[in-house]
Amino acid sequence: MCHEKAVLGFGLRSGGHTRLWVAVRGTDEKREPQVGRSNNKSKVVAVNTKELEAFPMDSGELKFIASSEDTNGAFAVVERMQQPCYKTTWRRHDNFEESFYVLEGVWTVQIADQIHEFPAGSYVLIPRGTPHGQGNFTHKPVKLLVMVAPAGLDRFYKDRVELFKMKGSDKAELEKGLEALRTKYIQVIDYTWEIPKECRE
Repeated sequence: MCHEKAVLGFGLRSGGHTRLWVAVRGTDEKREPQVGRSNNKSKVVAVNTKELEAFPMDSGELKFIASSEDTNGAFAVVERMQQPCYKTTWRRHDNFEESFYVLEGVWTVQIADQIHEFPAGSYVLIPRGTPHGQGNFTHKPVKLLVMVAPAGLDRFYKDRVELFKMKGSDKAELEKGLEALRTKYIQVIDYTWEIPKECRE
């Protein structure tokens, strides 16, 4: 069975307006694309992140930039503000890659047996299945762009925001809820990440 191969092009209508067309390769046929019908199910996301709502959560604040729904599950992007002296559990992610871009502050990450400190402008990719822990060991906030591929961990963040909204004033209930979310979304190796660092000025 022969499949048509299309090439996207454009031309000018009278009056200077741009007309898009799809040319079927191997023929003289040109078709105008049908608006709203595309095989690409991702949505256009074009935002000024400074204008996005910052949601309080247990570790600081969170902004949702591109969700699973926006990208058809391909990836998700959030902006995280980590409060001073915050650190994660020692963990791994078996089902997705996780990457970080440091926007502000000094961010600490341990990947396997290597500990790194990264200032603003740094980028880190953590492949799936890699043991790691990360956090803010300073007394100033750290701001990060976090991307996961494929998407899914954004749902963990959404649930954390909702949990903090409902249980944030009750430390015991909050920790109980966080434990349930960790069990559902991530693979915790050790709850006491023994890193030879102290929170410092």
